[in-house]
Amino acid sequence: MPSSRPLPSRPPMRRALAALAVAGAVVLTSACTGDDEPTPAATSDLASPAGGGAGEEQAPPVDDVAEQVLAEQTVDTPAGGEVAGGQVTLILRDVRVDAEVLSLRWALRWEAPERGEDEEMTLFDLGIEPTPVVTDTTHLQAFMPLCVKGDWNGGTLDRQECRASMLASPVNVLSTRMRNGSTLEGWAALPAPDTEGGSLDVLIAEGLPAFTGVTARTGS
Repeated sequence: MPSSRPLPSRPPMRRALAALAVAGAVVLTSACTGDDEPTPAATSDLASPAGGGAGEEQAPPVDDVAEQVLAEQTVDTPAGGEVAGGQVTLILRDVRVDAEVLSLRWALRWEAPERGEDEEMTLFDLGIEPTPVVTDTTHLQAFMPLCVKGDWNGGTLDRQECRASMLASPVNVLSTRMRNGSTLEGWAALPAPDTEGGSLDVLIAEGLPAFTGVTARTGS
């Protein structure tokens, strides 16, 4: 089994923030920057049919990929806090490496014809908890979002703190709501793979299908 590289520290975090502002055997690689960085907001507003609500949740980085579709998959809505019914469509918009940061853009649409157009569900109701994992299947490494507190490789409390403070959106599944027929835009900043050119599998949330054989583009 390959050994894990040292966890990235503050420089990758700062580069991640700058990039977002401008724009088997598997080794789990993640990063934490300490307690003195600001914690990402953990609430979200209602996602609008036009794509993403403007609430307290961090907005996705502005870029030319806002409408891009690299791949999409439609599956029955998972069973969550409610039996929401209908289907969810998961869209992969962009996977990009800039310096030591991998930026991921994705979107989620929920459609339930048997429900009213104005009916709303939280991500918890829909049984979806976005916690992206990008696996380099060529070099056998897995990557999860950079976080402000905690450690993906630590104990239960460390993992919970890391997820709550990860550089991603949405984070809070209880306050992030979706209207029937709406599209929610999501993003995450992860450590970049050690070696360029690997084939990537992208999993947005447990219970949803992964995108396989993805190639990351490079540059801002």
